Amino acid sequence: VSLRFWGWIGWIGWIGLCCVPALGKSGKGGKGGKQLKISYRFAQLTDVHIEPFYNPENGHLKGDVCRIPEAFNKSSCIPFQVEPEAQSYPLGRLNCDPPVALLRSVMEHMSRVANEKKKGMGRPEFVIFTGDIPSHQLSCQYHQARVIELVIQMMAAGMKSVADKLYPAMGNNDYFPNYNISFEPNNDWQQYVASLYAREGVLQGPELETFAKGGFYVTSPRPGLKLLVLNTVVWSQKVLDWSGATKRHVTHHKTIADESLYKGPDAPLPGADTSGWTWDEDAVEKKAFISCDDRPRDPYDQLVWARKELEAARDAKEKVIIAGHVPPGDKVGSNNFCLQHLKDLEDLTRDFADIIEVQLYGDHSNDEFRMIWDKNEDGSAEAVSAVLVSAGVTPRKHCNPSWRLFEVSDDHELVDFTQYFLRLADTDIALKMDKKWEKLHAEGKDEQVSWKFWQKQYSFREQYGVGLDPDELEALWLQLQKNPKLLRAYLAHMFSQTVGSNDYFDYICDMRYLDASENEECSAKGALLEPPSEAISMSLRSNLQNVQNRAALDPFDHVDFADVSDTEIPRLAALITSLAVNVVLTALLLRSCLQKSRSFSNGYLAMA
Repeated sequence: VSLRFWGWIGWIGWIGLCCVPALGKSGKGGKGGKQLKISYRFAQLTDVHIEPFYNPENGHLKGDVCRIPEAFNKSSCIPFQVEPEAQSYPLGRLNCDPPVALLRSVMEHMSRVANEKKKGMGRPEFVIFTGDIPSHQLSCQYHQARVIELVIQMMAAGMKSVADKLYPAMGNNDYFPNYNISFEPNNDWQQYVASLYAREGVLQGPELETFAKGGFYVTSPRPGLKLLVLNTVVWSQKVLDWSGATKRHVTHHKTIADESLYKGPDAPLPGADTSGWTWDEDAVEKKAFISCDDRPRDPYDQLVWARKELEAARDAKEKVIIAGHVPPGDKVGSNNFCLQHLKDLEDLTRDFADIIEVQLYGDHSNDEFRMIWDKNEDGSAEAVSAVLVSAGVTPRKHCNPSWRLFEVSDDHELVDFTQYFLRLADTDIALKMDKKWEKLHAEGKDEQVSWKFWQKQYSFREQYGVGLDPDELEALWLQLQKNPKLLRAYLAHMFSQTVGSNDYFDYICDMRYLDASENEECSAKGALLEPPSEAISMSLRSNLQNVQNRAALDPFDHVDFADVSDTEIPRLAALITSLAVNVVLTALLLRSCLQKSRSFSNGYLAMA
């Protein structure tokens, strides 16, 4: 009797928790508490860092790159190639830049999500790609140029099934070497990258003109909305002093000069097709940077241009999204921007905070939010602009690959975003046991299977209970200082739910090999050095079955069924039956409640 009683009490509790709040919801998420109805969507992708010479067995624990040995040689520039599909870690491994298979996989998943049948919702209107195409530490400019060409081709084709328009930004690794940025407008490298986007029809007209000048442009994705894409890399403290940096000679393979890429006006830089091209692989580590005091105050006149565009947007009563690669603020203990450039961006934001809806960035490979602040007359500070930093596709910074889908209201206010991610460890284990995938992988079509392993990581509004306006983020920021559980959730999402600092198989190797050389070989291969024995004892078989049974339990289910006596089984069955009935009744009641709540004009309407 008591079990049935508590079952009915639980059902009544569900009504109180789920139905009553739904009936009483007031407007949420909008400025001034107004209703926000989702009108359209757009996606953000960032930091793909594709490794053409991908070899997961080489470099995992050394240089944060998984690359064939020949391409590791920084004094030699070998012919460009995309390595065959890897059998171990086929979509990438933690602490390394990923292969092209991961780019195919994420674009396939984006396409599937984009074309899901949602009530009243079409495909995303556009995709913002916030920069960083090639893998880190490539040996020569030739490799850098070819990877950028390859990925732009792949994205231009793949994104057509996701959205009608792709809007790219320049990342620091989209220059060669990393952060080697010329302050001269219309420099050769910027012209080259612009020509690749033009060739694929991604940028054209006025957008292409200013992108070729300095990597920035403005566009109008929808009536009433402007997208301001800035080159924030040029404001970084890490801009290389190329003329002052020591160089290293790089010998180019004799066939490179014959590549069609290096003929005509699109050649990246003079002399790039000869063995005379040199650079210093340690320039960044040696901090051979141009002093912030020795730079142009406003490279390419970008800020003057941005202010004019924002003034025009205000006059036209338009909302503005700002997008770039490097975000303002700190990255691992050092500030990203020169102080004068940071102050300029803050001033620009404060002056136009009334029309800037959000600022979107990448670079950090972490999921973060920040705010730009202003001071009130009483000396207190308040957040005036939301800065959202998305985690990237590359798992090099020990993050699972991810991408982001935004939901936007009629008047271009951000309602929410959903983060999707790929658990690399789970996927690697599952794919190894899938014969269908093995055949597709060999054919370079594994995205037909691998896309299924992408999953929803979280919805910002569902996770934190607030929207993306600056005042809501400020409230969340205050709560993160007081609520340890909330802070743990934020940090888990920051690193896309990875655990520890190593790849999952490193821990498997630690359990088996105590010898250092054997352990390192196991870790490099991502596989045991010998196959497990087929002769498994009866005792081990029994233990394996127990592990499998336990693994199938809900992780929060602490019921020890081994301790349940025979007399309790009928009572337990009665409780399970009662709970099943309650679940069905609750589902029907919730459906009715939700239908009623939607009829309230002040209700917050979220996507199903």
